[in-house]
Amino acid sequence: MKQLGSALLIASGLMLGACAQHQLPEPGFNTPSALSYINTHGAKVEVRLPAQGFVTASMVIDSKRASDAAQVSDNVTRSAVNAGGVVGLLIASAINTQTGVGVLERDARNSAEHDARPMTTLLAEQNLEAAISRRYQQTSQAAGLPAAQGQISALVLVEPRLVLSADRGSFILVNRVQVQDIAGSVLYQRRIEVVGQPFRSCGAQCIDDGHLEWAKVNEQLEVCIDEAMRVFAQDLRAGEGVADAGEQTVRYVLDGRRVVERGRLLPSAGVYHRYRNLDGAIKSVPMPFENMAAQSVSP
Repeated sequence: MKQLGSALLIASGLMLGACAQHQLPEPGFNTPSALSYINTHGAKVEVRLPAQGFVTASMVIDSKRASDAAQVSDNVTRSAVNAGGVVGLLIASAINTQTGVGVLERDARNSAEHDARPMTTLLAEQNLEAAISRRYQQTSQAAGLPAAQGQISALVLVEPRLVLSADRGSFILVNRVQVQDIAGSVLYQRRIEVVGQPFRSCGAQCIDDGHLEWAKVNEQLEVCIDEAMRVFAQDLRAGEGVADAGEQTVRYVLDGRRVVERGRLLPSAGVYHRYRNLDGAIKSVPMPFENMAAQSVSP
């Protein structure tokens, strides 16, 4: 019994270690001073692209294979604990990295990295950072945020990245947005995710050769940037505790997958429907929510 208890403690440690590899989402917040500071001093928009990994792709694992692999991993772990206690568990852990869930995750990760390369190559051929920075700056002013005029101003720091969808035909623009005062204190922080629409057009008999057209990709990138800054300006003015409805269950279909998440509905604009989830992140999707009437605002 003591040996089994030790094995379970180690199992818990291994599980916690695996979970620690996935960062918890940063809390989103909007202090009352964020908007007043921008209105008083204006805002300087700065865009920082990551040195690497600007483009990633979502990992795709078949649900049936994942269920079978999980069962295999569970059986191996149980058999090892019963037969060898702590040592058996360590052996099972090593085996599971090469079989079952471990190998599925590794294959999915390798496939995602491979699938992200064409988009990475395409964007590397463009003067991307300068073009994206200009778009964020222009859209922030179009959304009604005053530009910085003097030496003292608010810093709107945007750290964007692209995540390709499961079918690799669209992407999500994920933005980490902060408002900082002149001393570097963070007055506002939010993760804003905007789902783009397909950048590939293909008929019923089309065979996708993986070719990417910059014009179509850039069109969706600009649309997502514009929506992200509109969402930011709307959220900044709304304040932390203001929402059009209480917490609800939000349902919609994204990339052939049904998404169900708790959150607060926000006013929509054009084709985009918005909500803030329980982690404080705002998501904007170009499809309606199921069985919900959304309040619209001017885009």
